[in-house]
Amino acid sequence: MRSGRHGAARPPIGVLIHRDRVDFSLYALQAVIAVVVMIVTGPTSPAFWLGFLLLIAGAVLCFRRIERLSREELAGEELL
Repeated sequence: MRSGRHGAARPPIGVLIHRDRVDFSLYALQAVIAVVVMIVTGPTSPAFWLGFLLLIAGAVLCFRRIERLSREELAGEELL
């Protein structure tokens, strides 16, 4: 029988973020800029809604990156 992780066990999110700090800091910068634009323009401006869409897109990209990093780490452990 094989040893190691089984099923849906994943590494902690903090470990994954630490592995790829540059990508996640860019996602955070994108979110901060979008929030600032949203605060400055107000909800009647098209820039507000573009900033809102940018926040949603950034969150989706962040979660997809976390999923990919976790799959890569789990695949690396199976090779050992």
